[in-house]
Amino acid sequence: MKERGYGMYRRWSFLLIVVFLAASTFTARAQSGPDARNPYKMNMRGGPGVGFAIVAVLEPNTGLVIEARNADSSWLLGHTEDGSVRGWVASLYLNFRDGFSSVSLPVTEELLLAPESDMMARLRATPVVAAATPRAREIFQRGLARGNHPDRFSKVGDCQSVPSVFLGPFDRGEYMLGEYAYLQGTIDHFAGSFSRESMSVWSGFTIYSVLDPTWANPAYCAAGETPQACEYRIYQPSFVIISMEVWHGPVELYEENLRMVLDFWISKDVVPILATKADNKEGDWSINEAIARVAWEYDIPLWNFLMAAQPLPNFGLTDGFHLTFAQNHFDNPRTMQNAWPWRNLTALQSLDAVWRGVSGG
Repeated sequence: MKERGYGMYRRWSFLLIVVFLAASTFTARAQSGPDARNPYKMNMRGGPGVGFAIVAVLEPNTGLVIEARNADSSWLLGHTEDGSVRGWVASLYLNFRDGFSSVSLPVTEELLLAPESDMMARLRATPVVAAATPRAREIFQRGLARGNHPDRFSKVGDCQSVPSVFLGPFDRGEYMLGEYAYLQGTIDHFAGSFSRESMSVWSGFTIYSVLDPTWANPAYCAAGETPQACEYRIYQPSFVIISMEVWHGPVELYEENLRMVLDFWISKDVVPILATKADNKEGDWSINEAIARVAWEYDIPLWNFLMAAQPLPNFGLTDGFHLTFAQNHFDNPRTMQNAWPWRNLTALQSLDAVWRGVSGG
């Protein structure tokens, strides 16, 4: 009986060991697979935030091996299961394997910078504040002969150009110039233009909208008149600030429309001041490249707002597009950690530099 009992004990022990090893093997296999998968198409970026360039677009159900995290685990650094792509992904949009926890991962600030084009490298080296160009001087002088008003400017733009936040505060006295007191003369010279409602600005506009009569305000614009044609007829300025961020189509079409916008204003002898944008929603800087390319080709002033926003926390963006807000107190260092004060300040500086540069003021 003793031997029989001992034999049964050995058999049970053997079975337990087999079960344990099988379970261990299963666990090891499960853990050797991907740590996470994305249920939907997803952007992989060069850094932990939507302001960073897109390094890849992951197809749904891509297996990811997670390597590290940012401080609050909202972004994870990893690579695809096949090792072909590496970058940062937003943890909120991932499905994780059972037992996975990002808490034990190392914290890193590693950035993966995609190679930039020569055009983008040139743009990064371009000053923020626009400057007068030889062609701008010619346009301005023709405009004076035509009857354009030297103390007026118009705006062409979207939600980032509405006067409640963009330039309008200068007409309403809602600013502190601090060390930029020299700009007061420009504020006085263009008084009334800052807060004026432009016919070629609306929160839903794209670069195409100002070319389409459908978007013209029927209360002020003639039948068949485009928003920008209406704006010129009503106000007849000497300068126009063109700042268009929103675009969901091919960059080639954006550039084509931008050229048509510029051709119109130049045909009316109005000096365009063309602005780059702070965001990189398209992922490869192609819209800013198009803006810069056209400005340099046309030899017109370029206000490089992109490079005013780049040094700011999260590149001056709250969600990858909207600018961080603060009042226009240019004498307050804390305020100047936000994008909106810099947008208004550098726009005013650009207007000042171009106006004085073309007029000899």
